[in-house]
Amino acid sequence: MKKFSINKLLASVLVGLATVLLFFLAVSFDRENPDKKTPSSSTEELPLRETLQPAAPKASTPSFQGVVGKNMNFFDLMRKCDISPQMINKIVKASSDVYNLRRIYPGQSYRIFSGNGRYTKRFEFSINDEEFLEVTAVNDTVKARRIYCPFKIHKRSVSGIIRNSLYESISRNQMPFELASNINNIFRWDIDFFHDIRPDDYYRLVYEEKEIKNHFQNKTTRKINRILAAEFNCSGEKHYAFLFNNKGDKYPDYFNEEGNSLRKQLIKAPLNFTRISSSYSKSRFHPILHHYMPHYGIDYAAPTGTPVQASGNGTVIKASRTRANGNYIKIRHNRDYTSYYLHLSKFAKGIKYGAKVKQGDVIGYVGATGYATGPHLDYRIKKNGRFINPRKLELPPAEPVDRSIMDRFEFVKNSYLSELNKIAVGTTVSKEQTENISSQAELEKKAESGRNVSQHHSSVTR
Repeated sequence: MKKFSINKLLASVLVGLATVLLFFLAVSFDRENPDKKTPSSSTEELPLRETLQPAAPKASTPSFQGVVGKNMNFFDLMRKCDISPQMINKIVKASSDVYNLRRIYPGQSYRIFSGNGRYTKRFEFSINDEEFLEVTAVNDTVKARRIYCPFKIHKRSVSGIIRNSLYESISRNQMPFELASNINNIFRWDIDFFHDIRPDDYYRLVYEEKEIKNHFQNKTTRKINRILAAEFNCSGEKHYAFLFNNKGDKYPDYFNEEGNSLRKQLIKAPLNFTRISSSYSKSRFHPILHHYMPHYGIDYAAPTGTPVQASGNGTVIKASRTRANGNYIKIRHNRDYTSYYLHLSKFAKGIKYGAKVKQGDVIGYVGATGYATGPHLDYRIKKNGRFINPRKLELPPAEPVDRSIMDRFEFVKNSYLSELNKIAVGTTVSKEQTENISSQAELEKKAESGRNVSQHHSSVTR
């Protein structure tokens, strides 16, 4: 009996020791191999853009991801991803000051990263090629911000010879049409690119190309950033433009070689048109009313929906509709000048009585409302209460370069002129000049440094 008891006791001790041993082995194994469902604490940050906020940590694998399709709204899109209506409302509300998620469009990408129990931890949504929206949820707090993609600026040069049109030349050089639009916008006060240019006219440009690394969409895009300097030879006459920050101006603008602004008070043609379908006349046969009457404007034929810009800074004093004019806008620029825009298909957002507009702002879109036989813009200008021919309008330019910084402008201008003169006319391939270029601010800083040295030297020799 005693022997049996001893054996039983030994068996119990052995079972206990085995249990303890198995427990320690399990704990040790768990430490070396954590559960895969446990969220990772490691983070990876997107590259930073200078002066802007850093990107948020990225999770390894999103719970949901996709691309916005046609006829999709944000609420339905999120419901398909099992996001609760309460969380959707929180996301929309938190993002309202950053981006309006009620207005999404096809092609935008999104990613959702969930925590335990499908709880939304982070939401990312592409705004465009350069930035995306990030929404983070911590407990009951939801925050949103824009994340800017890192980019590089490359300085490039190109030239071209006109055969038929500026746009055809840009296309032949395999350059984006955006570059032609920028040239048009710079010289539009002095050159009519539909009527003034001739075969063998040429241009030379120094411009910036922006290379954007979009890690969200895993792609790299390149786009025209700014034209720094331009030379356009039109019918044997050279026109120059140099980007420069004038004294008192918040943003740089374009000036010619004499330091005069290329901007005039009013634009001659406030849209990109295909042809002039009817000119200014004091006696024109009306195609609808069938009798002769004055036509106090210029009719610019253009496709329906073509954006129409304000020809100058001013105040909207009429945005209405009449039987003859259709949808039309009237802008008072100052006590002398008023401009009219007739037969529009619709007005741009915010254009109404009392609205303040700046030169170049889109105010409406070409249409054929009112007495019109086809889509066009009837553009009219009044000076001192009398209609005048917009194409014969001669206006003084905006403020020239301030005399106190003229030496700085001369330095910047000469630097750009030297670069332009090195570009062979007819170069059909855009040439990259430098990877890391000197910014305009750095050029101006060099000019200021040179001026200070000169002044110091003069004071010493005196």
